[in-house]
Amino acid sequence: MADSVPGRPQKTGLELAAKALFLYVIFVVCPIRYWPLGDNIDQTWRFALNYAHAQGLMQGTEVIFTTGPLGYLCFPQHIGSNLGQALLFQSALWLVLAFVFADLFFRASFTLRNLALFSLCLGLAADLFWFEYMGLENLLLAAALVLLVVYWFRGGVVRLLLALVLVGVLPLIKLTAAMMGFSALLGFLVARVWALGVRKLWGEILLAAIVPASVALGLAIKTMPAKSALMAYLKGSFDTVSGFSSAMAKEGSGFEMAGALFGLALVVAMVLLLKSRTDARFYCLTLAMPLFISFKHGFVRQDPLHVNEFFCFLALAIGLISLEVDLSGRNARRPILFTGLFVALWLANVQSISRTAAESTGLRGLWMTLRAVPLSQLEQRLDATPFPDESRLEPEIVQAIGTAPVASLSIQFSNLAAAGLQTKLYPVVQRYAAYTPYLDSLNAAWIRDKGPRFLVFDGDRLDVRNSWAETPAMWLEVYKWYDLLLLGPKNLLLERRRSPRFSSLKVVQQTQTDQNGSFQLTPVGDAVFWKMNCDSGLKRQIEKTLFRGPLVFMNIHRANGTQRRDRVIPVMLATPVLGNYLPGSLRQYARLFEGKVSGADIVDQISIDHSRNCSVELLAEIR
Repeated sequence: MADSVPGRPQKTGLELAAKALFLYVIFVVCPIRYWPLGDNIDQTWRFALNYAHAQGLMQGTEVIFTTGPLGYLCFPQHIGSNLGQALLFQSALWLVLAFVFADLFFRASFTLRNLALFSLCLGLAADLFWFEYMGLENLLLAAALVLLVVYWFRGGVVRLLLALVLVGVLPLIKLTAAMMGFSALLGFLVARVWALGVRKLWGEILLAAIVPASVALGLAIKTMPAKSALMAYLKGSFDTVSGFSSAMAKEGSGFEMAGALFGLALVVAMVLLLKSRTDARFYCLTLAMPLFISFKHGFVRQDPLHVNEFFCFLALAIGLISLEVDLSGRNARRPILFTGLFVALWLANVQSISRTAAESTGLRGLWMTLRAVPLSQLEQRLDATPFPDESRLEPEIVQAIGTAPVASLSIQFSNLAAAGLQTKLYPVVQRYAAYTPYLDSLNAAWIRDKGPRFLVFDGDRLDVRNSWAETPAMWLEVYKWYDLLLLGPKNLLLERRRSPRFSSLKVVQQTQTDQNGSFQLTPVGDAVFWKMNCDSGLKRQIEKTLFRGPLVFMNIHRANGTQRRDRVIPVMLATPVLGNYLPGSLRQYARLFEGKVSGADIVDQISIDHSRNCSVELLAEIR
């Protein structure tokens, strides 16, 4: 009998263990996601992008955010046909992932020990696949990296082709994931050429040049058929990425930074355990840029969510390296030690034990999968999810708007949908994300040319930014075209004027900031605006490129002696900012748009950190 063959029981045991690990990994990478309407910042952009797709708004020309035209498939809601489309996409992706990992576990001939260590690390990386309602792009990236690793060691053109296709999909979901995917592919090709020479690799080089670009271009043409939309999407996406380092910078603890450096050292230590220098060079070249991009994304905005994402990517990197590390006999001691140290580091940075445990075990994805069928019941459950009462619009504001179109200047505006209002979206769907002059100008042009009858604003702000200086071009158009209609306890309601408040601005005075970065606001006519130009210097540009820009604050001194300190984005100050009437509180915004600014509202001096001897222009209205 077959069972009596020497070695067969042991082989059967190994096969069962491999199958168990495979099932575990398949649960961890389960991509099934769907969400109800929510009320926080992230739930708002999630709603906005779902709503934009359901309304047929085109990425690039009508919608710009950190995600691409296929982004809604990662965080679907029951809006239009989004939910059904996304679940089909996610199911297809799960089949692709099952193929990738089945190949890894049952065809690539890695040892069970190595597969077990990889599975452990993939479980530690699970939160990366759920990050801030995104995450499916990280699953695509992880699958592509696995395929590149297996192709490096085992060959197989199907593996390479599938990796190239997955990389080609990434730009249509999220540009930063695409940057990681394409940089990993470039590093992989450099390692191949270094090891084998160019002559033997013309076929691979051509495939790498043609396949991802063809996939990306084909999907772009399908989702953004107008050429202008594609170019606008690229321009807007690159502006979003380039502006992130300064606009979204947030400082954190030195302990987290030390932990990140230690984690990177553990990755290097794992690479040094490889017997082959060629293999070590492959891992270094393939993972270097993705690790850098992940580090920058995690530590530009050094909050727990982003920092945790970096440690999860470290876990994925260690898992990929562990596939080829020698784990036989005594050789297993050091890789197990390094992995154990990383597990301790990972635990020190876990934000939610219960959520992370559900993700790392695969239970969260499995639970969402089971609750996704039948689709009709899922739709009913999502629709029945209550919207928090404390986030709802005031009834008098809802009544005043009625069936008229309305947009929101607030960070959180899913409450418009909860109230059943005719919601309109400006191009950069979250105003705080329009943090370059180009992005701000897109929203400003929309307000000028397509602004709805009503605008809602709650005065809330991100990172203690000055709301007006955050997007000055957009606020300039709002000020020109809108008046106050109603001030509620939580929101104000603006109504569009028949004609603009003034036609344009003219320069009335030129001055410079003093050694403290200060300048005076001399009243000229009615409202006074100002704009500033400073030479940021090479050092600051390098700092911004390699890490994050410094946090810059504006000190606002009012004539009554009160002061306010708000954060600003320096590059935005080259656009005229309201000066002597610059509002801070919601009531000050209400008085400004009502035309009843009081003496206590008047600003007489402004100073900007790190802005010595900068040129300043004061501007007045031309009516």
